[in-house]
Amino acid sequence: MSGSEGVPAITLARALDRVTAAIDGRPPVPVRLVWARPITGRGQDIALLDDQKTCLAMVGGLAVFAPASRAIAEEELGRRYCIAAITSVHAVRVEFGNRYWDVETDRGRRRFLLREPGKNLTRVSEDHVLIRDTLGNRYVIASLAALDPRSRIEAIRAL
Repeated sequence: MSGSEGVPAITLARALDRVTAAIDGRPPVPVRLVWARPITGRGQDIALLDDQKTCLAMVGGLAVFAPASRAIAEEELGRRYCIAAITSVHAVRVEFGNRYWDVETDRGRRRFLLREPGKNLTRVSEDHVLIRDTLGNRYVIASLAALDPRSRIEAIRAL
């Protein structure tokens, strides 16, 4: 009862506030859906993990799911990887290694704290930056060059 080319047949459903997966006809089990490579390969491989973070299945993207399961997968991944895009930087204050950001995003104005930039800041390219704040929220600056001059100076100063 496997899918085509060795891909497991997976049916996703909701059980209360959890997503369950019936893999290759087995009884449904609670799962978490994650991008296998959330920074470099978003939109590609998806891992289905159990509560112990064991990979139960790996699929090559959303296209392998039937429409109803795909809708559930898209919603879950969208919720897990909600990333606000920084469109301008009002101010960044650096104190004792901590960076206090005041920014405008595609979801409105946000203020957040960035600690340990070496661990919580990822340069996807010289111009593309991902930031994770102390609360686990994620922000992206898709292009430093596309920011207005004042925002670019503030962002570069804090990075």
